[in-house]
Amino acid sequence: MLNLKTNRLNYGKLISPPEGFELTKAIGTTYSLDLYALLAIPVALFYAKSMEGDFQLNRYDVLDAIRKSTEKVDIFCQRGKIKVPTNYNNLLSFMEGCIEEVHPPIVDSSFHPKLWVLRFESDDETIYRLVVLSRNLTFDRSWDISYFCDGTPTTQVQKQTKKISSYLQSFYKTSGRKINQRFFTELEKVVFDIPDGFSDFEIFPIDKFRSNDDGFDNPLENIKYKKMIIISPFLDITTLKKLKKNSRELTVFSRKEELDKLDHNQLRGMELYCLNPLIAVGEDFLETEGMESMSQNLHAKIFIGDTGEASDWFMGSANATSPAFDRNVELLVKVHTAEKIKRLKRIKWELLYQQGTLFGQYIPTEEVIESEEESINRKVRELSYYLTKQSFKGLVEKNSNNENYSLKLNIDLTKVKNDAFIIETRLIHRKDEFKYLETETLNKLEFNNISIVNLSSYLIVNIQSKGELKGSVTIKMEVDIPKEREDVIFNNLINSKVKFFEYLQFLLSPEKLKGSLLIKDSMNQNTDETAILQDVLGMNNSIYESLMFAASRSPKKLIEIDRIIQKLEKKDSSVLEDFMPIWTVFKEFANA
Repeated sequence: MLNLKTNRLNYGKLISPPEGFELTKAIGTTYSLDLYALLAIPVALFYAKSMEGDFQLNRYDVLDAIRKSTEKVDIFCQRGKIKVPTNYNNLLSFMEGCIEEVHPPIVDSSFHPKLWVLRFESDDETIYRLVVLSRNLTFDRSWDISYFCDGTPTTQVQKQTKKISSYLQSFYKTSGRKINQRFFTELEKVVFDIPDGFSDFEIFPIDKFRSNDDGFDNPLENIKYKKMIIISPFLDITTLKKLKKNSRELTVFSRKEELDKLDHNQLRGMELYCLNPLIAVGEDFLETEGMESMSQNLHAKIFIGDTGEASDWFMGSANATSPAFDRNVELLVKVHTAEKIKRLKRIKWELLYQQGTLFGQYIPTEEVIESEEESINRKVRELSYYLTKQSFKGLVEKNSNNENYSLKLNIDLTKVKNDAFIIETRLIHRKDEFKYLETETLNKLEFNNISIVNLSSYLIVNIQSKGELKGSVTIKMEVDIPKEREDVIFNNLINSKVKFFEYLQFLLSPEKLKGSLLIKDSMNQNTDETAILQDVLGMNNSIYESLMFAASRSPKKLIEIDRIIQKLEKKDSSVLEDFMPIWTVFKEFANA
């Protein structure tokens, strides 16, 4: 079940459409969000590709996938937990409207669920997919767990999917985001498949931001088992004692540094194991040319309770911590099994012996005293929370003497207190121009000479102490961006006949695109554009033939091409002049 060699899953494959189906709606939730990982998501959703490759570069597949995503993909994440990008790509602007941030009611709580609900459609069938994860929407390479299943709509409302529907709709209602009622009504009637060897599928939304009257509580609060295994990267002694009280035997798998923080006198009667620290930092010892080493620490959250006759598995986002039980928004899925190879005893054996040296018995170290760095990190978290809670209002104005824009900001920090850090802000695409922010006052700032393609809803706020960066947050402003921004970005990318025909070839027949998927910035001076066009339009890659095939088999592609042509005609029709005589033959199919 947890064999690391044979049961590893690719994030991209988990959310890719079944063969013959296309995505109609996707709703995802995550605690933290990497914007470039978000760029990778549409490529998986629309082209069934893995989340691999450099998504900081302009690519035809990324451009096309994100263009399709704006009305089909919604992502909810915790406000202030969008990772600050190392470099800015204009394509990120296409995804801004997909993101909705959730701000917790108190500093020590988190919006923490990690799941996807996806709707796929073919000519005569609809499939829903549920993916429950312990992993955030980032490129993190830690050890995580996932549960996924497909289902189809029925004619009757189902108890479990009604809970999912109600849970997700609450995020829409809180944010004021438009609800697709047809989607949620159909979701309530879906019956999901259950993996072989399991039964009794249950979904447990945990929402401590709302009243307990909704019944969205942590199920592990009161269930009693003879034995329990906890796999959790983060722990606290209060929660462990609570779970130990409900189980005769408690076995804990966690990170060594987390176990070190606990009061060891209160851990008696528990079996404790930790991830091998060498495995967590193993990439540091590998020669991975061109790839930055990253931690491979434990991040999976699994609770397995055994009654003596069968075992229950709980998987999802919740750690064995008080916030996960008392203050957070989380999600767990539960399944039941009586098969020996899936029971607690067998899983414990696999983790300790079949996986080699992955886990070892925890040996307590001397009492760990909170370091100065941990104290600073806690203060930075608190300051970040209160900063992201405030109003960041922007006004975009076009310059009178050129085509660029200015951004005027009103940042109200009158309710934020700070006596320990220096706070500064910058535009997401400019690393060297900073404006200082003062707390307990209304800040009025202005950034000038911004091109329309670099206008963004996001600001970067840095928190410094003694000349060192202690924290950074990406904050979404209340600002109206010119509607033509995306069209200008698109036209700047597809700005030559070669790029247009390469993009067209990708749209019609992705498998026939020669060479790289990269959209090259410019052509080499020695490049013969005519020769490239002949190659793209040659006998073996006939655009005309591909258009004929699309007209008979995939007319939706022609509609997409017509929309692209309309965008390009607004700026430079010369890009299209070699194609328009061909298009006149097929345009009627797009308008049919």
